[in-house]
Amino acid sequence: KGVVVLDTGASLQIGQMAIRMIRKVTDKPVIAVFNSHYHGDHWLGNHAFVEAYGKDLPIHALAHTREQIAGHEGNLWRSLMERWTNQATLGTKVFAPNQTVQHGQVFDYGDVQIKLHHYGRAHTPSDLCLEIVQDKLTYIGDIAMENRIANMDDGSYLGTFKYYEAIKAAAGDQLWVPGHGQGSKTLLDTYGTFMKGIYEPCEKAVKEGVGLDGAKGLVLKDPRVASRAKTMDGFDSNIGKYTSLAYLEAEKEAF
Repeated sequence: KGVVVLDTGASLQIGQMAIRMIRKVTDKPVIAVFNSHYHGDHWLGNHAFVEAYGKDLPIHALAHTREQIAGHEGNLWRSLMERWTNQATLGTKVFAPNQTVQHGQVFDYGDVQIKLHHYGRAHTPSDLCLEIVQDKLTYIGDIAMENRIANMDDGSYLGTFKYYEAIKAAAGDQLWVPGHGQGSKTLLDTYGTFMKGIYEPCEKAVKEGVGLDGAKGLVLKDPRVASRAKTMDGFDSNIGKYTSLAYLEAEKEAF
């Protein structure tokens, strides 16, 4: 029936580039967009698609994601992206999703069906994963990444582990494609192992009355973390923060 876009990129300009690439592959129009969550690098490109295909283009998201983009998070992410790109994204406007979707819905696009998955808080409270049924491929947004630590400021380690088990049980054998990095059939297992290497030492530290500094030492020594420290993008600048978030979550669970 046409082209369905899963996340539109971080700006008007990136969205325009994506449209140029799509047109090299097919002359069919874009007929639907899905936004996986409310972090702006995944949806600020909506502007380009609305500009090219009209304000009635269906842009789908979970209710919480739609609310966040239409509210404070929308303009926050627009301004953050301008700052982070040295204003290369100027001109980008907020175009929030206009259609609310739910877990379990199936969208039929002729010879392709897309099934929607949501199993609670992982990277954010409203991470939408999209299973391309015929291809045994599931786009997972930022609930896992190939070779960097996902931003956990809005997320949950325990929720992430539960999400992985739920979606694996529901979808079965899949090529898991993240919003950042290359996809693989083992991505949820390999990334989940790394994340447990951060969370479980923090959980142990909390139970044994070890402070945050001690917990960080345990995390860095954990072989699940140490094995990836030298090759993971942004490891040194992020591991302290995400260890702190794991420790806080473990404290909250303990009390």
